[in-house]
Amino acid sequence: MDRYVVFACISFIVFALIPAAAAQPSGAVTGRVTNGETGRPLPSVNVIVESTGDGAQPRGTSTGPQGRFAVDGLAPGKYVVRARFVGFAPRSREVEVSAAESVGVQFALAPRTVGLDAVEVTAAPTVSETAEQLRKADIQEANPRDGGELLRTMSGVSAVRRGPVGLDPVVRGLRSGQVGVYVDGMRTFPAGPARMDSPLSHTGPSTMQSIEVAKGPYALTWGGGQLSAIRVETNDLFNVARGERLSGQLQTGYDSNFGSYDVTGTVSGRSDAFAYRVDGAYRTGNDYETGDGTSVPADFLNRELRAKVGYKLGDNQRLTAGGGYQRQDDVDYPGRLLNAQFFKTGRARLGYEYASGTGLVRSVEAKAYGYQTLHTMNNEGKVTYASENFPGPPLRVAVNADITTLGGRVVTQLAPSQDLRLKVGADGYRAHRDAERPFQVVKNGDPTTPGFYESKQIWPGVVTADAGVFAQATRLLGPVEATGTVRADMVWAGADEEQVTDVYLDIAKPGNGALDADALDRREFNVSGALMLTAPLSEAWTLSAGGGTAVRSASALERYADRFPSNKAQTSAEFIGNPRLDPERSWQADLELEARYDRVSFTAGGFARRISNYITLQDAPDVEPMLPLPIFAEGPFRYANGTATFYGGEMSASVAVLRSLTASVSGSYLWGKNLETDQPALGVAPLSGDIGVRYEPPQGRFYIEGTLGGVTEQDRVASILGETPTEGYVTLDLRGGLAVGRGISVEGGVTNLTDADYVNHLNAKNPYSGTPIPETGRIFFAGVNYAF
Repeated sequence: MDRYVVFACISFIVFALIPAAAAQPSGAVTGRVTNGETGRPLPSVNVIVESTGDGAQPRGTSTGPQGRFAVDGLAPGKYVVRARFVGFAPRSREVEVSAAESVGVQFALAPRTVGLDAVEVTAAPTVSETAEQLRKADIQEANPRDGGELLRTMSGVSAVRRGPVGLDPVVRGLRSGQVGVYVDGMRTFPAGPARMDSPLSHTGPSTMQSIEVAKGPYALTWGGGQLSAIRVETNDLFNVARGERLSGQLQTGYDSNFGSYDVTGTVSGRSDAFAYRVDGAYRTGNDYETGDGTSVPADFLNRELRAKVGYKLGDNQRLTAGGGYQRQDDVDYPGRLLNAQFFKTGRARLGYEYASGTGLVRSVEAKAYGYQTLHTMNNEGKVTYASENFPGPPLRVAVNADITTLGGRVVTQLAPSQDLRLKVGADGYRAHRDAERPFQVVKNGDPTTPGFYESKQIWPGVVTADAGVFAQATRLLGPVEATGTVRADMVWAGADEEQVTDVYLDIAKPGNGALDADALDRREFNVSGALMLTAPLSEAWTLSAGGGTAVRSASALERYADRFPSNKAQTSAEFIGNPRLDPERSWQADLELEARYDRVSFTAGGFARRISNYITLQDAPDVEPMLPLPIFAEGPFRYANGTATFYGGEMSASVAVLRSLTASVSGSYLWGKNLETDQPALGVAPLSGDIGVRYEPPQGRFYIEGTLGGVTEQDRVASILGETPTEGYVTLDLRGGLAVGRGISVEGGVTNLTDADYVNHLNAKNPYSGTPIPETGRIFFAGVNYAF
């Protein structure tokens, strides 16, 4: 089947050369606005036509789905046409209109990163440019402790809570290794085998400039080996005006329930050619109370420092370098067997960028990066640490893990013609992981008395690598915009045979029972492809349809874990890896309808997905447990291939009731089934929706917002994997902000105003009590921001 996908995509890229035509009514200024970087049309751009002579009132309009606009009824004379759009540099053009004449104007707006007052969050199920934008103030309003909490504000996207921070992303039922995460173009992995440190947990929300989520196989130019992807860009270097040597902001905030506070700050500056930026953050928290007054362990301490420098070689070229360090200490994880003693993460990257905006080669980007994360966890503070509340001798259990990743990327964008854009490139990474689990049985209740001690590898010096090439073409086929992408990846995976146990080697043996010298090694060649079509139904309505296939290789945990808890189950049991797992292949189709009017916007989309070679779990009664604990009564299990299907969708709408008052509504639904177990797929989020009202005067000096959220019960659960039903709930959040002046602004509010006692269905279970981790009760929060 792969060869037909490749043939169809390449045929589209080579032969799709049909130009689009635009009508030009007389007596008007008409034109089209496009993205100067990609050549795609830009809808909803504000276009103003101003007379330079008689002082007539300016005339305004906005572009339609194909970026076209028209302003008619203009008297003869000279006019200035201006185009403005959030996230792009404005452009203007002077024209002269004669009687019965139609003057054509074309704008190619250059993208620019938004300043400190804006953050863009894009939830894109397709490769289209539909986007949800949130200002930087909106991140403060969300009151997040990490990026995973931000994802929970997006339809069809959520996160698994295992503790106060480190929420693990879930996109339309895809989770764990199925979702690739990129930070400034770096493929990011967790160090902890149990994903205590999700890939987003090492990037603080205060340093995030944008978050983009691809809800399916539409991120093939970002990297390989994923069925969905999240891309984060941190604060940009060059959004400071030339000559501004010193600027920045400081922010501090407090949450009542967590008893937590944070201090974040940034300093930046720029000369004609040189720019710098330094970001820092300090966050700490304590246990929180649920709606019924139950105390949940939630201590954490985060410290983060990042720096970037850049140098412009000319108008079209620049060099950049960046690095950062983050440390987290004493993080409670009530949803895991152990707590985190510390995480230490260091990152560095170098980059080169060329952007001409004209000619055949529009841009070239190259970067190289490396990072390392060290992670240590232990059972101090858990019931296994002392014998009073545990039916067995006290234990001293720890896990020491690390990951070192090196990677790079090069991509160029070409414009062979006015209506055709090509993107070609290559990327790759190599990740080395190691994790061991020392444990000790304490004799006679005295940890100083020598007892049974053993240290075993969770995974033995695992190396995974991926090298891929890709090509993407975007083309206007009459009124239809079409984008086709094809990608090919070589994947390598291997482990050190000398460090594994005999139990694991028995699992790794081929069917004939003899241990092959390369039993732990894996080589794969994977091909992925996607096609998206977007067509205007009218000036306001747009229909998008797409589909594609993507491949994900098994993770290090799935291939090489030696009796370690899994992220694919809600039961506290031991799981053993399978080095011969076939890669998952996702087949997905999407349909999206969008409408944009002056005061109303509406989006509704649905999808269907089938995953072949879906990596699931099977009983392994022949496997000897490593830690014979009462909480490991079930299992052990082994990883195996199967099949799963998913379908669902999201919708959102907003209405400008008044100039200062906006009402919004959103909702999402997901269904999934694991055909191997003949049960619902694990971690299917229940039907949910939000209703919001926001009052913000045009001057933007203050805002008040209320959001009512509702979630239904979820009784379709994977009981074989330990999942249990959850009840529905309703929450109410209120928040507001005020710009005091002189660069000072304040925010505050209350989340879960009614103090509801509830559980997010995706949350992990407490492995000792068997109950899911509840969410927080009522939280009052306040913050102060100073910009200079």
